[in-house]
Amino acid sequence: MGHKIDDIQVFPAGMAIKWDDNKESFIDYKTLRNKCPCAHCAGEKDVFGTVYKGPETEKSDTSYQLIGIESVGYYGLRPLWGDKHSTGIFSSETLEILTT
Repeated sequence: MGHKIDDIQVFPAGMAIKWDDNKESFIDYKTLRNKCPCAHCAGEKDVFGTVYKGPETEKSDTSYQLIGIESVGYYGLRPLWGDKHSTGIFSSETLEILTT
């Protein structure tokens, strides 16, 4: 764990990631969107451990269409989805877990 992303290739069904150890992995967009780590989707905890998250939203086909991706510092990626959702930042560690 703890590898850095060297390259990303975007395909119609998902993205391929090349890691700094030359390993490659693939993650489909449905998995990526459903595992969004933002406060609205995954929730956030208060000091007592209570998780708060936004109301459940029904996803459509556009929810799983990647329209862009931004690098966030040296540690993660922010996907931009067809339904305008763009608040989830995936750390390289999270992406590595999702692709194993």
